Amino acid sequence: MNIRGGFSTNLGILLVAIASTGAFACIGGPGGEQAGEETQARESAVLGVDQFLYFRSNATGWGVDESTRLSPFGGGAFARTYNVTQDWMINDADTAIVTETNQLDGWGTMQIFSGVPGGIVVPGKGTLTPQAPGGDAHFKVKYGVLGLHRVIVAASATPPFIQIDSAASACAGVCPSGLVCTLMSNGIPTCSPPPGGP
Repeated sequence: MNIRGGFSTNLGILLVAIASTGAFACIGGPGGEQAGEETQARESAVLGVDQFLYFRSNATGWGVDESTRLSPFGGGAFARTYNVTQDWMINDADTAIVTETNQLDGWGTMQIFSGVPGGIVVPGKGTLTPQAPGGDAHFKVKYGVLGLHRVIVAASATPPFIQIDSAASACAGVCPSGLVCTLMSNGIPTCSPPPGGP
């Protein structure tokens, strides 16, 4: 599957259409805070209620928590945005790993670590490979610019993959002329009039 081709274009069009119809509205209901936390846990699950996916790195952090947790993106993929703030991540490379646990924002009793042999040059994509027993799945991420970036992980794709984009490459070709693309925290692009109106 070529994510730079049809997948990203079609997904981008679908996401813009959904966003423009207001389908990303917040849903409230009875149950208060506890119901909201349960809904968040279900929506953050990768394959089931007790499977959660994290992109851990120097840029995002090394915990399994809200700062590294991926959210549903579309097409079975999970994503998030994050900021690259250190010049050395451009001059050298960051280190990263994809981690799945069976506890929301915790290590739980099961962890699966996956990486990309050979690393990723951003914007770029790589096949995720599970860590072998006694191995080390950490991989290098070479950024081209500082600022906002997006990571997409499709752990259930065949083969599983990860894609990392700068905000500019993630937004390329998404919005019609005259509209500005921005990325939501879950990586979904949205289109809106430029500041100050059209």
